[in-house]
Amino acid sequence: MSLIITSSNVTGETNQLQVDAPYHYRNDFRSGMKIPANSQIAVESCKINRQPTLDYESGAVCNFWMGQRLNENASYENSLSYIIPSINNIKRNLNPQDFSEEFVKIMKEAYSLHPEIDSVNGVTMDPVLDTNGGFKGFRFNVNQIGASATSLIPASGTEKLIFGVLEDYDAGVFESGADDAYVQLQPSGSYGGPVSLFDGEAKFENFTGSGSWVVGLARPLINSAPDGDIEVSNFQIPMPEIEGEGLGPDEDQFYDYAVESRDGVIKLYHAVPNPDAEGGTGETFPGLVMREIKYYNKSDSATTAGNASNSSFIATNKPINSASITDITFKIENEKVTISASGKLLCAANKIDSASFKDQVPKPLNQSCWKMYPTVGLYVSGDEIELTSYRCRTDSTIHKNIIPNHWGFKCRVHADMDTVFHQAVDANGDYIPFDPWNNAWNWVEDLENRPIMKRFLDSFGATNEPHTSPYVRDYKALNASTMDSYEPIMIGGKTERYTSTVIQEWQPNVTNILGFQPFAIAPFADSVTVASGQASFVSAARPTMTSESSTFIRVPTFTHKTFNFGTGNPSKILFQIPRFDNSGAETGALYFQNQDKAYIDLNNPQDITVTDLDVHFIRKDEKFAKDLTGSSEVVFYVRDKPKM
Repeated sequence: MSLIITSSNVTGETNQLQVDAPYHYRNDFRSGMKIPANSQIAVESCKINRQPTLDYESGAVCNFWMGQRLNENASYENSLSYIIPSINNIKRNLNPQDFSEEFVKIMKEAYSLHPEIDSVNGVTMDPVLDTNGGFKGFRFNVNQIGASATSLIPASGTEKLIFGVLEDYDAGVFESGADDAYVQLQPSGSYGGPVSLFDGEAKFENFTGSGSWVVGLARPLINSAPDGDIEVSNFQIPMPEIEGEGLGPDEDQFYDYAVESRDGVIKLYHAVPNPDAEGGTGETFPGLVMREIKYYNKSDSATTAGNASNSSFIATNKPINSASITDITFKIENEKVTISASGKLLCAANKIDSASFKDQVPKPLNQSCWKMYPTVGLYVSGDEIELTSYRCRTDSTIHKNIIPNHWGFKCRVHADMDTVFHQAVDANGDYIPFDPWNNAWNWVEDLENRPIMKRFLDSFGATNEPHTSPYVRDYKALNASTMDSYEPIMIGGKTERYTSTVIQEWQPNVTNILGFQPFAIAPFADSVTVASGQASFVSAARPTMTSESSTFIRVPTFTHKTFNFGTGNPSKILFQIPRFDNSGAETGALYFQNQDKAYIDLNNPQDITVTDLDVHFIRKDEKFAKDLTGSSEVVFYVRDKPKM
């Protein structure tokens, strides 16, 4: 019979060349130790230092949502929002304070996709303590800005030429250097940002030249540097291939919302689903085409509605003359886009109580359009257009206010904004899609084909499902200080209300870690303060700490064999460490004296000589228990196997 005493060294206090972590260490015995044949082994005692931590390892998934709260009978299919997955850059065990400091970075990046959440200063997460100073959960804050946007004119250098020749852009004035110039302003950082969704505005006027032009708003478009250099402008969302289905002289310009002056009249357009698009992983992105908004319709018919509630220009039942207007203004209020001409209402979705309004009103603004930028098309060389008013958000409230930080870009091109500018470009200077969210390629197309969007397909002449939809609801605008009916929601568990079960890879599983259990989502309906756009909520229950997880001692060096049915494999586990030590403590310095030893046969018909010994502290899945700190000690007891 003999005792074997093992211990790890305190990290940094040894020069020995050995594995020496408190949860995984190796001891050497220079002269070797002989264990007699037919022996058994058990754990006599152990000492560890356990720090209570939260286990947010590589498999942890949390999704986010900004949109309508869905009740038990509702479906994400009837909303204009989509899940926002998160990239797990934590992948380790952390104490509550350190974990909150790391997880809030994930929250900020997720909510930075919506320009009306203050993702710089308004997204916070702090540990909450009980009256005895013990950790009991977290307080989360996700606040909407709820205030007027920044008014500025994007500076020279923010213009991105999609194609054609731009002679000059300065102080809001675009001048074409050749026929058919297509340009988007892409201010970022402190120089501007996307148009605000809280009374955001883009106003164009001083149209000079040929009289043919397009002005509008669009999600960020591709603009690749011809010399192939990697620049910020290389990394935008791929432009839809819409030749013959777009605007401009060659019908190849894309806008989410646009006003075109052509042949002496003013027409309105929006990008809507194309029933002929095949989808999948082809080049069409995201199956959109430009279709006219017939704002001027005067009379009801079998398929259209009189548009007096939505436009001031229906008297003649035809498009107004370009010469009669001096300016075009786009105003944004959450899902609602209002377009005006010379201060009079050109078109808005004020009344849409039947599907007959499908051709007369702009589409609702969905998650793909949360970030849009002023975009213009100049038909003839020398034509000029001036942007005279632009109300937007900047990096004072948008975390990582860069062009690629867009939901569609993350779905299709690259998801991690910390590494997006490190990717390569091809010989043409186009970015190479590198690391988008896994299996998210079709999400943008899926969103664009929600029922509320598909009703616009009736204008194509399509009459059968899946091309049409009768679904109608009012567009959500603003209340006093927030996006009306929109809430920031964290999805910690599986729920078919917000996430299709088809999306297996992004099924959330962190309710216990964040303290949401037994709820799948947070905040909970009765735990939100909505005044002034402030959403504040706390964990519903104490988050599960690693001290509440089972810990085992595994010794791979010896010749014994045990079985872990949890993994379905043979094991080298010798002992399960109790949650509480002999004094009743569960964290800090813990000592366990094994009063009821379970001896394990070493299966050694011959003597064995041991020169080194590995000791592992593991979980039930045989992964290391990384909540141990300081030095660990384990004493083993070896005895002869009793004779039968």
